[in-house]
Amino acid sequence: MQLLKLTVLSSLLFAFAVSFISCEKDSERAKVLVYTKSDITMTGAQSVPASNSGALGSLNVTYNKTSKILSYTFNWTGLSAPPSKIYIYGPAPTGYGSTTIKQTVLSAANPALYPASGSFTGSVYVDDVLIIEQELLNYLYYVSIITPLYPQGEIRGQIRFQ
Repeated sequence: MQLLKLTVLSSLLFAFAVSFISCEKDSERAKVLVYTKSDITMTGAQSVPASNSGALGSLNVTYNKTSKILSYTFNWTGLSAPPSKIYIYGPAPTGYGSTTIKQTVLSAANPALYPASGSFTGSVYVDDVLIIEQELLNYLYYVSIITPLYPQGEIRGQIRFQ
């Protein structure tokens, strides 16, 4: 009987220790559920083919694995003209182009809302059909701002979280 009590007691202590050690803090769990990156550079050199534009931009992205929402804000300045189109493309790694549009951000020029220097904020649902989570986390999507002078893209920024 004494041996049974010791076995039960040691088993309970072991189970308690294992459960205590395996508990994660919410902040630690959030690190793997929410991905964020700010000030990703957008330039003409990143476009495929590269543009010789002096325009610049920046891209801020956040992806929440729980809600499956990719939120983004991008700014641009010095474009040759107001943007005529803005797309999220993929999959394509840095230095390569894609013809597959994953999200249309702007489909026609609207100089009053989107001048040659401006910004845009939006979000997209990562449905694993059109935008695939693993491709997103592997940095295979990018934002391209298109103008009449640069129909392949005046500036581009790769969506990355590192």
